[in-house]
Amino acid sequence: MNNYFLGDLLKIKNGRDHKHLEDGKIPVFGSGGFMRYVNQSLYDDESILLPRKGSLSNIQYTKKPFWTVDTLYYTEIDKKKVEPYYLYHYLKRLDLSNLNSGTGVPSMTFRAYYDIKIKLPDLPTQQKIASVLSALDDKIELNNRINAELEAMAKTLYDYWFVQFDFPIVTSSGVEKPYKTSGGKMVYNETLKREIPEGWEVKTIGDYCKSTGGFAFKSSWWTDNGMPVVKIKDIQEDYTINLSDLAFVDISDKNIDDKFKAKPGDVLIAMTGATVGKYAIVPYTEKPLYVNQRVGYFNLGIKPEKKLPFLINSLNQKYFRESVFTLASGAAQPNISNEQINNIQLLLPSKEIIELYNKVFEPYYSKILLNQKQNQELSALRDWLLPMLMNGQVKVG
Repeated sequence: MNNYFLGDLLKIKNGRDHKHLEDGKIPVFGSGGFMRYVNQSLYDDESILLPRKGSLSNIQYTKKPFWTVDTLYYTEIDKKKVEPYYLYHYLKRLDLSNLNSGTGVPSMTFRAYYDIKIKLPDLPTQQKIASVLSALDDKIELNNRINAELEAMAKTLYDYWFVQFDFPIVTSSGVEKPYKTSGGKMVYNETLKREIPEGWEVKTIGDYCKSTGGFAFKSSWWTDNGMPVVKIKDIQEDYTINLSDLAFVDISDKNIDDKFKAKPGDVLIAMTGATVGKYAIVPYTEKPLYVNQRVGYFNLGIKPEKKLPFLINSLNQKYFRESVFTLASGAAQPNISNEQINNIQLLLPSKEIIELYNKVFEPYYSKILLNQKQNQELSALRDWLLPMLMNGQVKVG
């Protein structure tokens, strides 16, 4: 092993403001992650992105042209000394909180980063280890891209059928045509102040699937292990559940109804706080997830995937988020009830059209859940291997 300071291996550069840039295909990153796409890059080579302010644990890596804002440093790496992807994973394992120079918002200076002590094997060994880690991360990224494409297809057809009203109809001659475009009858709806297909009704979210509340676990039940519980904080901005920081409860001698136990494919929604209205599909987990109070729970039945496509894409609509924000505002802390969620308007077509849409996309969402499960397994394997690879306990041939 060779000893270095981080400053021996790279140069740190400041990010810049992006607001003057036009939209494009170059990603902009902040300390919280991806922000937008722009038409210019700040740097075109492989780089490790280091937080200047905010979450100091959110170290990022990119090998394509990018832009960073002023809360995030980027780096120019000396590839003759260090393999960038190896160094990225090395730094991800460090606890940087003791280097924090901020009195309020966590902050890091150039000097604090430069003075970090690093132990490195020879460059060929770094490259072999990076290759193993990259293979795992590439598969995770591929699964994420597949899921994004599947979700995009479901969203596109939802818009085509339930927003533009061009759902398929079969004519008397047996030819399938889009309803509105082919002259399907439209009627004016007083509630929506616009035309909708004949036979469709303005109902509510609760008419399709009701949101119910979670369980009020007693403070004395919380423990370091046991059954995992989803709290409001675990529903993230990217509409996923953060499984890495779940709380646990001891229910060994408690009589807790199974209605508070979520299944893969069900949907949870935050009802209080900064993430109010954010929702997530429940993933596969080793142990079933229990739902805490102030988390709404859409129980989609024995096989959630059969009802999930229509529900999740209805929640994805702009009007749903706007309705939640309107209902939740007015107090110091945003808050919404299950009753209010269930009473949000939803334009419902015939049962046959909904079932057809769900039938088309049930396998898509089943695949999404399986990909998420595989990603959890790959991440666990990577995290198990990582320290042993780094300290030489496991050799790469």
